[in-house]
Amino acid sequence: MAQNSPSALKIVFVADVIDGEKSGGVISARRLTDHLKNQHDLKIISTGKKEPQKIILKQFYLPFAKKQMLDMGFLFAWPNKKILIDSFKDADIIHIQFPFLLGYQALKIAKSMKKPVVLGFHVQPENLIWNVGIQSEWLTSWLYKFFVKSFYNRADVVISPSPMGKTMLEKFGITAPVNVISNGLPAQFQPKNLSRDSIYDDKFIILMVGRLAKEKQHNLVLEAVKRSKYTNQIQLIATGKGPLLEELESLGKQLPNPAIFTYVSQEELLRFFNTADLFVHASEIELEGMAVMEAIGCGLPALIANASHSASTQFALNEKFLFNSGDVDDLAEKIDYWIENRDELIASKQQYLDKANQYSFDACMQQTENLYRRVIKNSTPSCP
Repeated sequence: MAQNSPSALKIVFVADVIDGEKSGGVISARRLTDHLKNQHDLKIISTGKKEPQKIILKQFYLPFAKKQMLDMGFLFAWPNKKILIDSFKDADIIHIQFPFLLGYQALKIAKSMKKPVVLGFHVQPENLIWNVGIQSEWLTSWLYKFFVKSFYNRADVVISPSPMGKTMLEKFGITAPVNVISNGLPAQFQPKNLSRDSIYDDKFIILMVGRLAKEKQHNLVLEAVKRSKYTNQIQLIATGKGPLLEELESLGKQLPNPAIFTYVSQEELLRFFNTADLFVHASEIELEGMAVMEAIGCGLPALIANASHSASTQFALNEKFLFNSGDVDDLAEKIDYWIENRDELIASKQQYLDKANQYSFDACMQQTENLYRRVIKNSTPSCP
């Protein structure tokens, strides 16, 4: 057992949600804790299903946003002060994933107990307000400043999954140290010799992966496919769930080859990653872009929105794999280019695989563990 190892750390991981597959922050939390529980003495404080090493808290939704939260698969945890104090007593380090009520209370208690704290940066204010229909630069900036001042600046260290995330924190006044550590690319996302369904043999398959939510810009991609010179050849497949399903299905039926919206198992997702022709990521809000990373890990070339609030642009090989964010015509032109230049598209696969190798999951987990040890060492008073 990990806790019997002399090198094992006593870690408490605090997250409102750790069950589910709709949010990158939740998926990364699950992958990280699954790794840590095999290596260390781990306690998880969260909501959801009972499981070993997990302490369950009550859950709640905001009344005015309950439907959106249900659609997104995200809920809040009600902090229990006694549980937090008891769990933190013997901990070497506390890792807090989200800046919500549970996170704030856990941070306050951990600091009062003089425990070292690592905070994950997995929530952009844009995620919070865009999904309730508000787009305001002023409010976005205010929320960034609020989170930085009241939450992230109180950490011993903040982990950002991308350089862009670190830049955003610095822009809004972070004074706590920020380390960039990718969420990592698990080993299963690699090229496999799989065959596509015969019904797609004469089609150019464009794949999208992610929540069916406003910031993912599915409607933009649907319109671009409609405007493409090769619209009759294109089959758009979008995997995921979300509040816009009915609206997007209605738009998708207007295409010569009706768009397919489906929720798939990981095995089926790997088949799509390995048999599609082009991955399109139009999202305007991403702290890393795990779906893009998974796609290129399988050698699937990615065409990505060049959005100022998205870190996914880091995965693009060159300008040919970027399109102007929100620009339907530019996206349609880029799609047409890659349909007309399939040899070049196929040749890019190896370059994408080489890029994906930079994000090895095991290497990222080792970086996280090394960071924990440094934080613990720096927070331990030296003997006189």
